Amino acid sequence: MRKNETARGIFLVGLVMLGAIAVWGGIRLALNTEYPILVVSSGSMCPPSNCTLPIGALIVIRGQDPNAIKLGDIIVFRPNPNNPNYLIVHRIIMVYTPSNDTVYPGQYAFVTHGDANPPGSNEGPNPGSALVGIYQFTIPIPYLGSAILDIRNFMYDDNTGQPKTQGILVIVALIVALFAFEVAEPGKKKLSSNLPEETKSSVASTRILHPDATSKLDSAILFRFFSLRPG
Repeated sequence: MRKNETARGIFLVGLVMLGAIAVWGGIRLALNTEYPILVVSSGSMCPPSNCTLPIGALIVIRGQDPNAIKLGDIIVFRPNPNNPNYLIVHRIIMVYTPSNDTVYPGQYAFVTHGDANPPGSNEGPNPGSALVGIYQFTIPIPYLGSAILDIRNFMYDDNTGQPKTQGILVIVALIVALFAFEVAEPGKKKLSSNLPEETKSSVASTRILHPDATSKLDSAILFRFFSLRPG
């Protein structure tokens, strides 16, 4: 029996992981980009007078062909092809078309600038192939993006991009806790199922003889539950 419960725990963990991967894959497919949802981690798009993307903003990105970009668009791109995981979200201030692009002949290219950065602190020209997607909107869930940043900083090293030891330990602890819960829970069910037959019969008779009392009790419990208010 214990082996069956362990196998069930492993199956549930695998099912959750596969479900998360499937949902993420569906979002990536729908928005046509490998990074459809990102968290802003710097203040370069948040000048004091007109903050567009504050730190912790949870933003949605849609993949677009480079020929669709235009001046003023906020885009996500890779400034360094040797580091594909490093992304920047800035505003386009100049667009080169294949006919006037002298840096990347025959391609679209763009120059970007962070709204809060000093004048002249631009990026580019960058080739159209560096484009990840165009900013669509910010998900209006307060503190969620900041919480994600805190978790990432706790679990990953920003310099190397590799998981920290403490992050690995947290993941292992969560998996072990899930297994422990799945193995312990059936034990509780067994205890209730091993009640003497006389007790079971007595409980059943009580429920049959007093249906109104049971209904009133259930209603009282529901009323108290839904009437709870924080103190």
